[in-house]
Amino acid sequence: MANRRPLFLFWRTLALLAFGLGACHAAQLRFWQATLQEPIPQQATIQKDNAQEPTTDSVFAEAPFDQWAAQGNHQEVPWQVQTSADRLSFHQRLIATIKVQVPGPELLKRSHDEHVTLLVEVRNGQGVSARNFGLLDLAELKPEMKRSDVEFSWQAFAVPGQYELSVALWDKKTDEHNFLRRLFHVDAYKNDPLPEMWRGLPAFEFWSTKRDGPEYMFHTDIEGRPNLALATRRPIQMEVLFDMTPSAEIFRGSYGYYNHYLAAALPTFKLLNQMDIKNGSRTSAALDLVQRHVVFEQNDGKDLDWAVLRKTLLPGSGPGTVSVKDLKNRQQSPVYLREEIVRRLKAVPKQASKLGERPLHVFVLLGSQMDFYTFPRLPEIETGEEQDCVIYYLQFEFSQGEGLTGGANNVEKMLKPMKIRTFEVRSAGDVRRVLAKILEELGRM
Repeated sequence: MANRRPLFLFWRTLALLAFGLGACHAAQLRFWQATLQEPIPQQATIQKDNAQEPTTDSVFAEAPFDQWAAQGNHQEVPWQVQTSADRLSFHQRLIATIKVQVPGPELLKRSHDEHVTLLVEVRNGQGVSARNFGLLDLAELKPEMKRSDVEFSWQAFAVPGQYELSVALWDKKTDEHNFLRRLFHVDAYKNDPLPEMWRGLPAFEFWSTKRDGPEYMFHTDIEGRPNLALATRRPIQMEVLFDMTPSAEIFRGSYGYYNHYLAAALPTFKLLNQMDIKNGSRTSAALDLVQRHVVFEQNDGKDLDWAVLRKTLLPGSGPGTVSVKDLKNRQQSPVYLREEIVRRLKAVPKQASKLGERPLHVFVLLGSQMDFYTFPRLPEIETGEEQDCVIYYLQFEFSQGEGLTGGANNVEKMLKPMKIRTFEVRSAGDVRRVLAKILEELGRM
């Protein structure tokens, strides 16, 4: 049996549980936002063997796709095709989803037909197309599928616009096929505070089906870069500090809570490091506040070095692990964050710019809720640089509970007299609005 590219395969019930959604109807596309309570889908995939893996080009070359397209819509196998484009991700991209549902009994009776091929093509108004496919080994089907629909799913990042969608299903052994072509519209994001952010991006970028673990959150498979330009009169030195502490106290010893936080904060960290600063520089670091050390640092102003950052997220490495000592320690403190900010401020060269004006030091802090940390009483910060510094603090609210406030007020007190702007983040839309606010305020400086 040939090696098969993994294809998102869900029984219908499993899909609804994983995504928390009902059927998505193409006729009614409404936007909703990724939130910090949203689970990362657990997706079943088709098993592989050791033969050469097919590619999109090879699968389309084998199937008479263009011939079917010329013949028009056709159906020999029962199916349903559903589309949606109603979700904003924490990567600040709109998510398009294409689903094909086939009755389980229909596939089980073809268990001797080797495999079924699914082909998808999406074409924008300029004639630029994106293609993807899936191969289902029919021999791998379980008898229990006779009680369910089998669902094939592709996801992509899309820019607003109208697309032509073509989907085909092919049983090569019997030569039966389905073909469907219809329009697929992706609405603009309502009241978008960053309407130029998607300018120049590829219209439709399919996600890789091979992502797992940290790659699922980071999206190394996507090449498009957002249009995030920051032009300021005053030179700025931006430092993006990402709290990656897996505090047992804050996250209640749960990797689930920690992953919810990372699924929102990690894409935001990536995005901030794609910002094009016209008059200044940018450095980035990830911190473990409990272990009191920098777990990742990058000072070249380029996109994040994912190969290095990823190692800090692997099981048994860096902040990916909560120690027994940490589990017992109920007096954890975030004071290391203050110490790092002070250290970085003192390291700034005391020199003026060409215009005779010193650079503005901008910190962008990405952190989790701090309700359960202990905040000792500390004197105000004195570095001599306080007037030339501003802090933007994005606190990701990953859980809800009675009496939880996030602890942002304590963070502000800990960093006095620094100028700090605090934002509570619960959704991808919140991140988008904060980014717009940061660009607007710094752009006036």
